[in-house]
Amino acid sequence: MAAGLDEERPRLVPLEPHPVELEDGSTAVALRDPQGILEEVAVVSPAAYLVLAHFDGTRTLGEVQRALALRGHEVPLAQIRTLAGKLREAGLLHGAAYQERRARALEEYRRAPARAPACAGGAYPDDPGELRRALDDLFRHPEGPGGPPGAGTERPVRLLVSPHIDYHRGGHGYAHAYRALAEACDADTFVVFGTAHASPPRLFTLTRQSYDTPLGPVETDASLVDALAAELGEAEVLGEELCHRTEHSVELQMVWLRHLFAGREIQALPVLCSSISRLSDPASGTERFLSALERALAGRRACFVAGADLAHVGPQFGDPRPPTAEELAALADEDRRTLSFLAGGDPAGFHRDGIRDEDRRRLCGVAPIYAAMRMAGTGARLLHYGQWSDGTDSVSFAAAAG
Repeated sequence: MAAGLDEERPRLVPLEPHPVELEDGSTAVALRDPQGILEEVAVVSPAAYLVLAHFDGTRTLGEVQRALALRGHEVPLAQIRTLAGKLREAGLLHGAAYQERRARALEEYRRAPARAPACAGGAYPDDPGELRRALDDLFRHPEGPGGPPGAGTERPVRLLVSPHIDYHRGGHGYAHAYRALAEACDADTFVVFGTAHASPPRLFTLTRQSYDTPLGPVETDASLVDALAAELGEAEVLGEELCHRTEHSVELQMVWLRHLFAGREIQALPVLCSSISRLSDPASGTERFLSALERALAGRRACFVAGADLAHVGPQFGDPRPPTAEELAALADEDRRTLSFLAGGDPAGFHRDGIRDEDRRRLCGVAPIYAAMRMAGTGARLLHYGQWSDGTDSVSFAAAAG
C-alpha cells in the first residue's frame, strides 16, 4: 500500500502562508484558506512547510524527497508519506476530504440570500451610520480630493480604477476615484473587475450572488451571469465561485457604489480576475470571455471598475529586507511609467510594462485594469497615486477615471 501511495502526486489546496511566533518563542507557519472552505488555520513547523511547499501535483513522494535532497535537505520518505497522510485527512490536499468540504461550503454560499460582507467590522465599520461618516470623511482627508462630489461633468465615466487596499491605509485613494464617478455617471450596470487573490485556475470567475453591504445590497445582474454561463459554460465562469466569499477586492468597491448611489437602483456584475502576468498574448488569452461579455452588455450603459492595487514590496511579500526611501521613490517612478499606458488607453502596453520585473514589483492589479481597459475602449486620467508603508512593507495604489 505504501508503494501505491508513493506514486500519488499530492497537491496542496490554495493556502496563504504567514510566519507566526509560538508561545515558546519558536517560529512556525500558519496556513489560512483564502476561500474559507477550511475554517481552521493550520500551523506547521518551518521544516514541514518546506516539504509541503513541494506538494504541487507534479511530483510523486519520491520525487519530492529527491527535490528536497537537491536543496540540501535529507528527509526520510516515511516522514514525507506521514505528512501527506495527515494533510489529506485535514483537507489540506486535494482529495475526497477537501472536495466534500468544498461542496458543503459552495451549497451554503449559494443558499444564502446574498454574499455576506466579509470585511465589515474589520476593514470598514459595520454600523451603517458610522460607515457613511467614515466614507464621507475620506473626501476631506489631507491626501483626498478636497471635498465630496460636486457639479457633474459632461462626459460620463466609462472606466474607473480604484484601490482595493484597506480603507484605513488608502481610503483617500478611493475618494479620488469615486468622487469622479459620482460627478459623471449615467451607467445602469457596473462591471466590477477585482483581483482574485486566491489565484483560481480560470481567468475570470463570476457569481450569481448579490453583494450585501451594511448600507444595503448591490444587486448582481443574474441575467448577465446566465448569458455568460450559457455561452462559455457554467464550469468555466462559476467553477471557482467560492473565491467571491472572502475576496475583498470587489467588496470594497461595492460599499462605495452603494454609498454614492443610495437613492438609485443599480446593478453590478462582479468579476474576479486571476493573474494574466504569465500570458505572452493577453489579448488572445482573454478574448473569449471579454467578447462574450461585450455581447451580453449590448444595449446597456456600462461602467467598468477595476479594484486594483499596484506594487507590493517588503519582507511580507518575500523580500529580504524593507525597501529604502530611495527604492520607494524609484518604485513610484516605475509605477507612474506603467500608469502612463493607462492614461494613453493602451492595454497591451499597460500589460507589457506592468509585468516588467514582476518578481520584484508584484503588481496585483494588472488583470482587472487590463480587462476594464479592454472593455471600456478608452484610457483613464490619473487622479491620485499613493504608497502606503508601515516602515517595513509597502503597497502602492492609484485612482483614475476616463
